[in-house]
Amino acid sequence: MKKKAFSILVSFFLMISFGMAQQINYNAKAVKLIPEKSFLPHADWEALFYDDTKSTLAGKVGLNKQLMVGPDERVYISDRSNFTISILDETGRLIKTFGKKGYKPGEFVNNQDFNGMLKGKLLVISDNQGRINFFDLDGNFVNMITIDFMPLRIFPLNSGNLIVWGHVPVSGDQSKNVLAEVEYPSGKYTVFYEKTTSNKQPDRLKIPMDDNTVISIGAPYSAGSQIIRITADDKVVWADNSSDIVKLFTRGNGKFKASEFRIKTEPIAIGAEEKEEYYQNFKEKLKKKGIDTTYAEQVKVDGFYPDYLPYFYNMILDEQSHAMFFIYTNNENEDYAFEAYSTDGEFLGKSEFKIEGYDLLSKLSSFKFRDGYVYTKALKHDEDYPLRLLKCKIVSE
Repeated sequence: MKKKAFSILVSFFLMISFGMAQQINYNAKAVKLIPEKSFLPHADWEALFYDDTKSTLAGKVGLNKQLMVGPDERVYISDRSNFTISILDETGRLIKTFGKKGYKPGEFVNNQDFNGMLKGKLLVISDNQGRINFFDLDGNFVNMITIDFMPLRIFPLNSGNLIVWGHVPVSGDQSKNVLAEVEYPSGKYTVFYEKTTSNKQPDRLKIPMDDNTVISIGAPYSAGSQIIRITADDKVVWADNSSDIVKLFTRGNGKFKASEFRIKTEPIAIGAEEKEEYYQNFKEKLKKKGIDTTYAEQVKVDGFYPDYLPYFYNMILDEQSHAMFFIYTNNENEDYAFEAYSTDGEFLGKSEFKIEGYDLLSKLSSFKFRDGYVYTKALKHDEDYPLRLLKCKIVSE
């Protein structure tokens, strides 16, 4: 089983508005990404992305930083640990830093999240308290709205409203997430989809500790399975990578109506040898931490370790709002393979992305299309501080 390289424990979020649509040959042998040397030529990558710490490289790489690129190629960097946001011009030079920790409108209670741009004019930033702050592109506070449930992800619509994927508390051993449309600037919302799951699932392992706390460990591939994207015409594409079903929510007569289609991907089976390796490694970790190794036996319970890999590890919409599902593969040197579908469920083809001299970050979490280019985070080969933000041409072989 082939696993994605460079799985740095970093969460970056890059959001870019739609522009002129690019043409991608979905059946090309490969789709090459060619970095533009003129993009951010004066950026100090070490200062921008690497924290001053004595930890390993993975710990230094902007662990609490997120990025967003504006319509004029200004770059917005959110330093979540310091509750600040910096603005760089298109050359990479610092223009301004704003933001601080606090409870007032325009301040950040917790580590703030970039949620995109509203109609290309307002930065949308939340802080995990149901508070959503809005700033203009120069960093000036404009407005704050508050909703009474916990936002997990927020997506600005071209209409001027927001889509929120959030958590709603329920009693008992259940958990409920919802999709809601939030009006701007009133903050009023309408829920149009709910997903309820049981917390009594075999894919979680709980280990009681001596201090009366409990360590909860999820099974491999059990976290972050729901992926949501918004098309250029404000349709909501919702997919769970444990399933081949993709839901599409389309507005009609003032409401979102649901439809769905299936992808053709066949998930890769996980063998007994890989499960045994996971068990032995987990047992060794417990031993090193002085924890009773018999807890490792729980990973062998039916339903804990999956029998198959997820159907895909990311879904990204290109500028034509075609859904590209990035799939796991056993093929040698095929690191970024994808299958493409229209939102009507038509299979468009299969190819892969290639980039020379760089490695794309695990799960392609910063991969965005605009005006015939791809903007993405990548690691440059043979550099002491390899992390870069790239603007790439798209060339099909």
